[in-house]
Amino acid sequence: MMPIEKIAIIADDYTGAGDAGIHFARFGRKIELLLHIDALARKHRDNSDIALTSETRFLDPGEAGAVVLDMVRQCRAAGYDRIFKKIDSTMRGNPGSEIEAVLAGMGLAAALICPAMPKTGRTCLDGVIYLDGVPLHRSDIGRDPFHPLSSSNVSDLLCLQTDLPIGHIGLQDIEAGEAALRQTIASLLERGVRLMVADAVEDHHLAALARQLAPGDLLPVGAGGFAEALARLSAPEGWTDCEGRKVRLRRPIVSVVGSLTEVSRRQAAHADKSGLFRTIDIRSDAPPADIRNACEARLSEPGRNQPNILLRVVNGERPDKISREDGERVAEKLGYATASICSLVPCRTVVSTGGSTSMAVAEALGIESVDLVDEILPGIVVGACNRPNGGIEWFISKAGGFGDDSVLTEIDARCVGV
Repeated sequence: MMPIEKIAIIADDYTGAGDAGIHFARFGRKIELLLHIDALARKHRDNSDIALTSETRFLDPGEAGAVVLDMVRQCRAAGYDRIFKKIDSTMRGNPGSEIEAVLAGMGLAAALICPAMPKTGRTCLDGVIYLDGVPLHRSDIGRDPFHPLSSSNVSDLLCLQTDLPIGHIGLQDIEAGEAALRQTIASLLERGVRLMVADAVEDHHLAALARQLAPGDLLPVGAGGFAEALARLSAPEGWTDCEGRKVRLRRPIVSVVGSLTEVSRRQAAHADKSGLFRTIDIRSDAPPADIRNACEARLSEPGRNQPNILLRVVNGERPDKISREDGERVAEKLGYATASICSLVPCRTVVSTGGSTSMAVAEALGIESVDLVDEILPGIVVGACNRPNGGIEWFISKAGGFGDDSVLTEIDARCVGV
């Protein structure tokens, strides 16, 4: 057990904050995901953890670092003695500049970094990220139109955004035992290394790394896998249940697919063909009035055997030809469309795919924060709306780049009603 009074998680998008934060809920800690740092000032000073999204993935590195540094200072002022810096497991965004900002804001010696998530096939070996055995930059995600990658090496990617000295902790260092691992870390610190990139191909490697964080002089940096390892160690004494709070999800569901990854497109297509969803396709260039009319027209059609609604964007451009500005516009349109649907249909559960889309949808629905309560499938995070808006009880987020094709229908299978 590692005593941590309060921890703040800082991610660069909504789904990342949920993906890391949910593990602390599953291991007995109360944690709230705040959409905006401003909400921290209005939050009661209790002992609950918080997960925050800086919304910096698409900013330039310098601006992203400045935003994160300000967030760290506000967290410290609110009494948060530990920070977990959530980074994308595929190194999208500005991990280098943001890690540097947290180190400066916390006054810590170094960061212990591991983006691996073995449960989802994302491993790190010899400092290189693999997705199901394929080097990251050769995968579909490595060809993300907004974050194309030319390397799968974590150190190389960090060097693009920071000049801090980088060192490597290999699998052999971890498997040599905890005493040897402590010595490896001590040697790196003596050499002035500030960013320690660690390998991990199995969960027990992440657990061994997490145990090195007890003194509190290292900043933990990673994806959901490292967050889970740290959450397990910081569970309240006597806590044994790691299943989270059981939730009773209710139909109808609105599933919003905004991610442009091929994985998300397949998931939307599977849901569309399942017979469980009425699909509403909106054009990315449609004005608000047309979006509202399209929603009204589709929902007025008979659909007693299709209790749920699938919302997706139709865009003639190839994903690799879509600009960042186009992506932001799509997210905004999806948020508006979701709010329109929820004003026409008594929705109980909203599912959103993709970080930018999840943020836009939550804001359009007037959701300021959610209590993280359960992970019903890997990477599928359930939040209880603190201020239910229009009858919406549950807001579920999913990162766009993983999951089986059937994930949206699997969520429906866990729902009751209608």
